[in-house]
Amino acid sequence: MGTFDDATLQAVGELIALGEQEGFAITFQPDEDGWTIGYMRGMSGGDLHSGYDLESTARGAVRPLLDLSAQYIANRRDRQR
Repeated sequence: MGTFDDATLQAVGELIALGEQEGFAITFQPDEDGWTIGYMRGMSGGDLHSGYDLESTARGAVRPLLDLSAQYIANRRDRQR
């Protein structure tokens, strides 16, 4: 396996830190088309973003992660009513 450049490592690190902050584990799955980045929370999980290049895929997963976090917060708020 090759090494990753600084920009890729930064993008991946930022995504992992955001996932931790929002309460999600972040998964990275290489495949024949590039990368799929997903999430795990409790017993559930799913895909956030897929792409060829790991750096751009990690950056592309930020918005879906933030949207997912907002959805979890809204659902928790609705259950508390």
